[in-house]
Amino acid sequence: MTRRSWLLGWTCITFWMLSCRTELIGLQNDLQQQPRIINGSVARADETRHLVSIRLLRHDNNFGSGHICGGALIAPRKVLTAAHCLYNNQRKRYRRASEFVVVLGTLNRFERRNGTIVSQVSSMAYMHTFSPDSMRDDVGILFLRTGLLSDGVHLTVAPIQLAGQVTPSGRLCQVAGWGRTEQSSLSNILLTANVSTIRLQTCRMIYKSGLLPGMMCAGRLQGGTDSCQGDSGGPLVHEGRLVGVVSWGYGCAEPGLPGVYVDVQYYRQWIEERSGAPSCSLSSSLLILMLCFVVAVGNP
Repeated sequence: MTRRSWLLGWTCITFWMLSCRTELIGLQNDLQQQPRIINGSVARADETRHLVSIRLLRHDNNFGSGHICGGALIAPRKVLTAAHCLYNNQRKRYRRASEFVVVLGTLNRFERRNGTIVSQVSSMAYMHTFSPDSMRDDVGILFLRTGLLSDGVHLTVAPIQLAGQVTPSGRLCQVAGWGRTEQSSLSNILLTANVSTIRLQTCRMIYKSGLLPGMMCAGRLQGGTDSCQGDSGGPLVHEGRLVGVVSWGYGCAEPGLPGVYVDVQYYRQWIEERSGAPSCSLSSSLLILMLCFVVAVGNP
């Protein structure tokens, strides 16, 4: 190849390396913005078999280090999470299914046991009306390449049923995740905390126009216990049914500022109507890199 062709090739490599660095910065920003469990206790395996760890594949070389969000298994190969977990806020676009890996059946996010399932994502679904600014319609679904067998029987993994009706206020619920704790570091062990559903009128008084249709509040008005950074997308459970998905809030466990969750019952029809479809895509930076070298080789 000529000197011009080599320069074109190295320009493409530089562009690709810069895009990778931008991706890493985006991950660091994401980890700073996600919710956490405050004043929680170690979760029991038999009560959290539906809970999954959603990770960025490229950052999970050290098993467990790529964790960004939680989620709930609602069918053998279907995970419910928050739409903002699928969104790359740095690049202002949704991530591709191939960027994720989902881990099921472990309490310690760094441990891979015999019952642990590690799955790539075949496709995903989200509402195109989702807004990262207002958090409107913050609901998303991941479809797994490797999930449960058709009979759904597994020692450490099991789907959870969706709530079929509105959960009344004052009901005790459980929220769980590997998010940041009071010490502001991601938890290695799955933690759970008890929170109560808050009256919709009370929640509207607190968040005013920020509380949109499809949102609900849970926590303790006196503060002290809450979900916060790292638990996003994780399940809010009442009496064995999935009633909410960790979405957003102001601060963590602050008095008078309960956490805001996706109301699963509100979106139930949309959730049940989504089915997985094959997804195959290459990153735009990789495509540009390949195109540049094709041009370089074709122009000696």
